[in-house]
Amino acid sequence: MDIFDELAGIDLRSLDPDGGVVAVMVCWRPCAKDPDPEQPGEKVFISSYLPLGASDLCCCGSGKRFADCCQPLPYWRPVCKNPSMQTYSLMHPQAAYFKHIPDDVVYAFLQNDERLYCVADDGSQHGCWLYWGDPAYDAPYGTLCFGDFTLSEDHSLRVSALSETRMEILLDLLKPLALDAPQMQIDPFPRLAKPRWRGSKR
Repeated sequence: MDIFDELAGIDLRSLDPDGGVVAVMVCWRPCAKDPDPEQPGEKVFISSYLPLGASDLCCCGSGKRFADCCQPLPYWRPVCKNPSMQTYSLMHPQAAYFKHIPDDVVYAFLQNDERLYCVADDGSQHGCWLYWGDPAYDAPYGTLCFGDFTLSEDHSLRVSALSETRMEILLDLLKPLALDAPQMQIDPFPRLAKPRWRGSKR
């Protein structure tokens, strides 16, 4: 299930459409039912509501007041935390694909980076690593995940992230490998229709 399916399943009817923004968080946690709970574990998508005042800075990262940015829109534009945990960015799911890479070199590089956690390793220099940030942040639902790297058998590396800011950080992490420029797949910005709401304004 992708992030758009996850967002479509969120019940937003009880939220004040003019009083805040929707934030999405991805966590990794062990899966007790698996033979090895730590690998691969599971990803959990969590949505929350961030109340904002009209004069507050909008969480989408525009630098504008909420009243002049996302508040009057007829839909929510979800945001997600930046790895610094101090700011948010507008959610913009995307992936970078590197083809014809030296598997052994990339595998060793990813395995040796302490900011990454390998959640799938078949012992043949392929696997999946999660970027937990530096330092890692633990939430009630698991460890926050800011993106992932998947090294496949077809000599390719896929890097995925939920925002432009996160992708920049992940690609910067790979710079020492001097790989060729990746092919980018950028999904449209998610939009969630604001419901008609009859509660109090705050």
